[in-house]
Amino acid sequence: MMNWLGKTMTVGAIVCLSLPAHAQSCRLLHVVEGKGAYSVQKKVSAASTPVSPSNWNTDFAVPGGQSFRRYTATVRAKNGGKYSIQMNLKYANGTSDKVFDEKVSLKDNQVLNLSGAPRLNAEPYQVNVVVGGIPVTGNAYSVSAAGCP
Repeated sequence: MMNWLGKTMTVGAIVCLSLPAHAQSCRLLHVVEGKGAYSVQKKVSAASTPVSPSNWNTDFAVPGGQSFRRYTATVRAKNGGKYSIQMNLKYANGTSDKVFDEKVSLKDNQVLNLSGAPRLNAEPYQVNVVVGGIPVTGNAYSVSAAGCP
């Protein structure tokens, strides 16, 4: 478990180091149901079926009482391939904003940085990152997210 947590913190450091100097005050967000983790490592599961959901979604909790001007997510593909990637900002009224939605060809260990701004006068309660795609089923990746003032 200690090695896994060590890797998690390393990924968090990558998020901060990959941001511009003015954005390094960004705050890493906890993985929902992640037992305090700031990132998660996954293998892309098969696509969803009515009896078996995929594991493509990862939610990050936005702390209450704080305002962020921008949200970022960092995806590191352990294995190369063409990934379907989305980043969504989810709001308490049940709506969401899709701030990124593309099929992206990534090489082994390549990092993809995503960014999106919240609605005017509204703060999301979660950042949702979707990483998947049938061509990359079984590929491994890690993902983390942050809020930036």
